[in-house]
Amino acid sequence: MPTGDPYGPVYNLLDAIAMKHMEMAQLVSEYKAMIEDLEEHADPEKIKLARVLPGARYTVSSTFVREAWLKAEAELKLLFPQA
Repeated sequence: MPTGDPYGPVYNLLDAIAMKHMEMAQLVSEYKAMIEDLEEHADPEKIKLARVLPGARYTVSSTFVREAWLKAEAELKLLFPQA
């Protein structure tokens, strides 16, 4: 039987999900600023970056969130089994 707070893992996962969502919101803000900058100064190197990097970083974060939700769901099923 595990020791400590049985709800701790769920809270930790939910905190991690919330933090990742804040990071993702920051990414979106940065991408928006990048596009605004490109609108004014169409630098070829920055255009390459804008085409590739933003989607990749956001996708990695989305994968983390999806996997963390699955882990939280599993923890909740352990805490609250069906009757």
